[in-house]
Amino acid sequence: MPGEPPGRPAPAPGEERAPYAGVTVVLVTPLSDRGEVPRPDVARLVGSVRPHVTALLPALSTGEGWALTDRQWQDVVGHVVECADGTPVLAGIQCPTTAEVAARARLAARLGATAVVATTPYGPHVTQREMHDHYAAVADAAGLPVVVYHESVISGNTIEPATLLRICALPGTAAVKDSAGSPADTRALLAAGPGVPVLQGLEDLVSDCGDVDGWVMALANVEPALCATAFATRPVYDGAVRDACAHHGLDRPDWYRSLKAELHRRRVIGSARTATPEGSRT
Repeated sequence: MPGEPPGRPAPAPGEERAPYAGVTVVLVTPLSDRGEVPRPDVARLVGSVRPHVTALLPALSTGEGWALTDRQWQDVVGHVVECADGTPVLAGIQCPTTAEVAARARLAARLGATAVVATTPYGPHVTQREMHDHYAAVADAAGLPVVVYHESVISGNTIEPATLLRICALPGTAAVKDSAGSPADTRALLAAGPGVPVLQGLEDLVSDCGDVDGWVMALANVEPALCATAFATRPVYDGAVRDACAHHGLDRPDWYRSLKAELHRRRVIGSARTATPEGSRT
């Protein structure tokens, strides 16, 4: 197929690729010294990864989504959409309440995003029913498909397996980005037949998570061809992925800093500035 990256096989005749199959890159957010999101930097970054990936995911954890101002979030999502050249754009949303997530989801729709990726509302007080209703409300508000960001570090709570399956059955649910950290639970989700694609969101678990539909990788900012080849030939390249993650500091709590430093060294982005001077979120 024209435009297929090296290492990503084309579907067989008459067979369609599952949505988001392959590698989705969780993009860093380029920032100028004044804290603006420079469109030329975004264009160079997207251009460097686009031939090798299935989808682009700005403004999630690797993009420091928790720390971006409203203007920075709007600019990075908008610039990525403008530079995507037909590649799906999944807008990351890291906000604590359903109302805030829904508001950004509506804006993502106006900006031209393909889908949104969001956690549950934040806090241990959030009930399983509220988690289910949250995803229904976000999809209804934006009219966009929603990828469930399955994790606990950001939100401070956990979607139980039965609840996750009910969320997967919602008409607006497009996929699950599984970053909960348990390969056994990922395999159990696959075995349960969720009815939507399951994407592994942690590089260190890609060799243990079973036959998922795709990988969501920060590593693809700097090693997009390796990631695409590794996914297409798994488990042949598992060791290369682990080595590249270690080399680029993806095992650090501020992994996005080392990615930005490398992209700046390569002159893909004009500055290694981050959205916050200290601290990180996974």
